[in-house]
Amino acid sequence: MIKIKIDKSKSNEPIFKLGFKQLDEKENRFLKRALIDGKEIKGIYQYELPLKYFLPIIKNLDKNNIKLDRYSKLSYLEFSDDFDEKYYYILEANSKFMKKWREEGCPNIFKVEINKETLEVKKEIIFKKIDRIYI
Repeated sequence: MIKIKIDKSKSNEPIFKLGFKQLDEKENRFLKRALIDGKEIKGIYQYELPLKYFLPIIKNLDKNNIKLDRYSKLSYLEFSDDFDEKYYYILEANSKFMKKWREEGCPNIFKVEINKETLEVKKEIIFKKIDRIYI
């Protein structure tokens, strides 16, 4: 059983935590890269992973083997730079997040929502990219 939780940091950014007791062969191979990029923490959840691994993990692993924590956050906002090298995440938009959005050229901002019962993930655009015309 894999337990996952999206927690809130002091700066209102989402933190992806993952915990497990034992993994089978397929899960171990799939999670290996995420565990290498993550860091070990103490408590129920053994790892804190970058949030970019959340969607691939939730979509590709067996839903019967994943348990979402009851205190987990169920939505967050994300955008990336033009080359998808750097990702920015936040639970609720604020002035600092929107300033960073403008600095990156106003790309699309996505809202990711998780259904707690079915573990289905819905990702939709909430702010469209602004096309600028210079005269």
